[in-house]
Amino acid sequence: MKNEYDEIIEIFKLEKQSFEKRKEKIENISITSKNWSSSYLDFFPYSSIINQLKPAVIYKEEKIPSIKNYYLKDELIFACNNENESWGSLFIEYDDKSKKSFLFVENDDEDMVLQQLNIAYVQDKKYDKILSYVNDEDNDEESLTVDLFEYDEYDNIKKIIRYGFFEEKSNILPVREFDFSYTENKVKIFAKDDLGKILLIYDGKKR
Repeated sequence: MKNEYDEIIEIFKLEKQSFEKRKEKIENISITSKNWSSSYLDFFPYSSIINQLKPAVIYKEEKIPSIKNYYLKDELIFACNNENESWGSLFIEYDDKSKKSFLFVENDDEDMVLQQLNIAYVQDKKYDKILSYVNDEDNDEESLTVDLFEYDEYDNIKKIIRYGFFEEKSNILPVREFDFSYTENKVKIFAKDDLGKILLIYDGKKR
């Protein structure tokens, strides 16, 4: 995990104070479309499910409160809390080999600073590895999770293996496995905990 930590912390430090530059760039882009959602959209397929969160509900009309999502063509590039952008502003970057999301929030000094950085590494248009790093300086906490992806012969996600640490580097999380089972356009996701117990955490439409 040291290599993943060193890799993401280097990018985090470089981007920590980049909010104003990123906001100015977004303001100068002609947005193709927008919608609103009950929470931030999944960074990768089923991420809300394996993080034990409710999947976002998308609205065509604005609701208060909600998350406002801006798109360039079909790609989400910016999202923010529509009551107060300082409560959370998310920027997303894309290239051929990765996708990155940068979540900025206002700290105790009322500065907009980077708090969460996600990096998805892509091979052959499929997710290969996800790094998710959270740094809450006000509470002196940092967390990192690493998700590794395996696929079946139809390029469906077959397994996600997760490891990392929570709130401090010495608090190592147990390795978790998420297994996917498909029937036509439906999927079941099973989670194996650190004791080897298997739980069904999702049974619904394939995404």
